[in-house]
Amino acid sequence: MPRAAAVFLGMALIGQPASANDALALAESIDAHIQARLDAEDLRRAPLADDAEFLRRVMLDLHGMVPTKDRAAQFLDCDVPQKRAQLVDELLASPRFGEHFADIWRKYLISPLANEQRMKPDRFADWLAERFNNDRWDRTVHELLTATGTIDANPAVTYLVEGRFPFGVTDLTSRYFLGIRLNCAQCHDHPFADWTRQDYWSMAAFFAQIQTPGRPKMVSLAGVQDNPRVTMASLQDADMIEGYQSRRPTFLGGEEYSGPSDRTHRDALARWITSPDNPFFARATVNRLWWHFFGRGIVNPVDDMHAGNVPSHPELLDQLSQRFVDSGFDLKLLCRAIVLSRTYQQTSGPGDQPDREAALFARMSIKVLSAEQLYDSLVEILGPPGKSPDIDVRLGARHEFSQFIASDGDIDPTRYDRGIPQLLRLMNSPQFTGRNISVLVSRLGIAGRPS
Repeated sequence: MPRAAAVFLGMALIGQPASANDALALAESIDAHIQARLDAEDLRRAPLADDAEFLRRVMLDLHGMVPTKDRAAQFLDCDVPQKRAQLVDELLASPRFGEHFADIWRKYLISPLANEQRMKPDRFADWLAERFNNDRWDRTVHELLTATGTIDANPAVTYLVEGRFPFGVTDLTSRYFLGIRLNCAQCHDHPFADWTRQDYWSMAAFFAQIQTPGRPKMVSLAGVQDNPRVTMASLQDADMIEGYQSRRPTFLGGEEYSGPSDRTHRDALARWITSPDNPFFARATVNRLWWHFFGRGIVNPVDDMHAGNVPSHPELLDQLSQRFVDSGFDLKLLCRAIVLSRTYQQTSGPGDQPDREAALFARMSIKVLSAEQLYDSLVEILGPPGKSPDIDVRLGARHEFSQFIASDGDIDPTRYDRGIPQLLRLMNSPQFTGRNISVLVSRLGIAGRPS
């Protein structure tokens, strides 16, 4: 590693917690892995981003909004050598970190079109935000998978109710917690991976106990409970979808669950998924977090991890996954290490071979703002939006804006896929036009034209 990079990454952090030093050591390792592959491919790294580019990027990635004028001036004027590391620690310690990641994961785990009054997605987002700020990822996932009660009493139940039983929640769980598109094996063996129909229905069997026999498409919002007597076999006469197989609950990899017959299955599945020995959980989490920061995963697509879809940097994925396990599934440690790496802090300016450079992380990709990032940034710059007759006040301006602008699923973060309706909305909606222009001029300190 060049001496300048080593000095940059090895900046003094006297008096900071041990995790900060751990993160810097991991950041150095990230850069070493990336550099080794670039050397092998005869690709040159992009230069470091300047402070303004770094500030905007890290604010959007960790807090979901651009910096204010005052904050930008404060950071740019600061001449403390370790100011980037200090900024990262400040952002990770703020409640806004959890709120931003809750925005992201709420869209993964429940539909953006979920009924606001029935599903209460904002309460689910608040629940997620508290976990992202204060809890480990394995415990959060365990709570989601084993939630019981009503949505009012336990917002984590939203994940199970919105997912539907047992099919939708099987798809969500395998996709977001294991990095696997297991739904491709629902009606036939997976065309590209080794997953079979038996694998899919054996996983779905873990959720059969919370299925109401005869009503497979919906669980009452009055509450979610387990019934140990309900099995996949007891659902054979229900209105099942094509491809249905009655299987015993079996973990991916072939080990059949053999716990007590009077015990529910979801706890066993949650313990298996979040175990340090699980071959999928840590790798899927690391890969998705990398995708969040860089716009593409070490394995890409991010939710299609299998033997035929090899990582761009397999040793790096292995090391980050093991470090994540060793840390007790500490998401903030991973975030800190990634954003303190030179790889993350390099510029997104144009290069000679943009596709190859993006694929091997020789420079940063430019990512499109999510609907929530766009809304929160506009509010940060322009102030609260104006009233609009098009907004349902019961849902709130932010929710309505996000529904109109957002795209479903794991879209490519580097591809702009909005169209003319969204552009016209931004240009003409009373939310962010008219009176807010004078606010923008005032906030940016732009002097008026001389008369």
